[in-house]
Amino acid sequence: MNLKTLLPFLLALTLLTVVILIDRHNFNQMRNYTIQVDRSRDIINRLERLSNHFKSVQIYSPAAAAKAPVNFYQLYKFEAAHLRQELTQLHPLLKADSTQYKRLLTVNRLIERHWSTLMVNNIGELIQQGQGWRLNDLFRVHQLINQAVDYENALRQCRQQELTRSTTISQAASNTFSLVALVILLVTFGVNVRLNHRRKMLQGFLASILNTSRNGIVNLQPVRKQDQVVDFKVDYANAAAEDLLGISPTQIKGQHLLSLPGFESGKAELMNHFLKGMNTDQAEPFEWLLQINGATVWLYVISGQHNGGLTVTLQDITSLKHYQQDLQTKIEQLNRSNEDLQQFASIASHDLQEPLRKVQSFGDILRDQYSDQLGEGVYYLLRMQNAATRMSVLIKDLLSFSRISTGEPSKIAVNLEDIVQKVLSDLDLQVAETRAAIDVGVLPTLPGNASQLRQLFQNLLSNALKFHSADSTPVIRITCQPAGADELPAGMQSVQPTTAYHCIDVIDNGIGFEEKYLDRIFQIFQRLHGKQAFAGTGIGLAICAKVVANHGGFITARSQTGQGTTFSVYLPV
Repeated sequence: MNLKTLLPFLLALTLLTVVILIDRHNFNQMRNYTIQVDRSRDIINRLERLSNHFKSVQIYSPAAAAKAPVNFYQLYKFEAAHLRQELTQLHPLLKADSTQYKRLLTVNRLIERHWSTLMVNNIGELIQQGQGWRLNDLFRVHQLINQAVDYENALRQCRQQELTRSTTISQAASNTFSLVALVILLVTFGVNVRLNHRRKMLQGFLASILNTSRNGIVNLQPVRKQDQVVDFKVDYANAAAEDLLGISPTQIKGQHLLSLPGFESGKAELMNHFLKGMNTDQAEPFEWLLQINGATVWLYVISGQHNGGLTVTLQDITSLKHYQQDLQTKIEQLNRSNEDLQQFASIASHDLQEPLRKVQSFGDILRDQYSDQLGEGVYYLLRMQNAATRMSVLIKDLLSFSRISTGEPSKIAVNLEDIVQKVLSDLDLQVAETRAAIDVGVLPTLPGNASQLRQLFQNLLSNALKFHSADSTPVIRITCQPAGADELPAGMQSVQPTTAYHCIDVIDNGIGFEEKYLDRIFQIFQRLHGKQAFAGTGIGLAICAKVVANHGGFITARSQTGQGTTFSVYLPV
């Protein structure tokens, strides 16, 4: 019986127990009522006898008895003699009820006040003797006795009503609980029938899954010797496990694990993994190299505790291992290629810069010492030096791009406001020449590579200063606002689990460009303007794109010809 059927059954059992308790309570209540009714009836009878005895006391007197026939007053005399006895017997019966007990004490006090007189004179004699004042107390005694009788009758009636009400409620509750318990039992029985049917279906479904799974599934039961697990016995294995282990279905079940073919080597390591899986609630994955029929098979094994045993899943990862080996080989080749490329870039930079410096140096000497003899040749000499300068800048930019492409950004906190201020300090001459107005908003601190981020803003700000209209003063604004992953521009999807970004906008009022060229401007050596109009190598924005990509972000731009440009940089928080 599972928990879903056990709980309703326990609830029904509880309700039936409550019904039994209610019935027992009703029985006890009826018994108590009977006892109380008998007690009230006894009290009423004794009060009535007390009243009769008191009447006899008022009728009897020695003088009247002497004048009357023999034995005429005998009964009155007898009842009068037992008056005090009735009072005494009423005390323990009424002591629990303060109201009745107070009445009894008053009656007792009034009778005692007139007792000696009543033993000598009856009522008629008292009136003749002028003691009629005593009649008020005597009448008060009768009144109190009658009140006590009425009180007991009312109390008995109240108890009867309470018993009727309580019995009605209890009976209704008992019937309701019995009906609910019966319904629960019937529903539980029906649910249990359906669950059994469903369990059979699930067992068939599970058997189908186990037999069609490509992964081997094995259930192992521990073999203990002196309370120590020394081996495992195969209790179940699906078809895939039998194929992976190369053992027929009739041979594997009931076999000891360490005696199976291919498990002779590394027994201690295998047992350590399985024992660790036995002692923890978490799955224990590991890789296992198996030699079966001369073939090498890599298995990814996951073992987990289940009902005192182990459920083991076996996955053939031989092809994945071969792929990893091939991938590792390619990674090593790529690393060697990158090292060769960096070495080549460094050597090429040095070897190419040296001739260019000599060309510029000899050009300066020719221009200074032989400009008169060269005549128009000075013009061509200047063109040669300008070309050498552009070549030098191009080599430096290529080297920077190469270093950024192969470098890994660090995770040091970088204050972008400090970075921008350092860049503006480097560009102070260009800012002064163009009389540019630059407004820098509040910028965040984020993890990254300070050197690369400095190159990013160096290129963005130098472009904003460079590509401005000749008839206007450059106005540049840098702002930052938060952005969610759903606010990224179209076509930009994060491959990293990042949900929040800093969107940093660099806005200028420059010459702008047509947005149909947006895909080109971030490619290396791509220029939208001629070399004569604006100097540059076409590498700056490619460096920006590479820096942003290294930091897991995105860069895009919005622009119109003559309307300025906004470069938007999205960097993870």
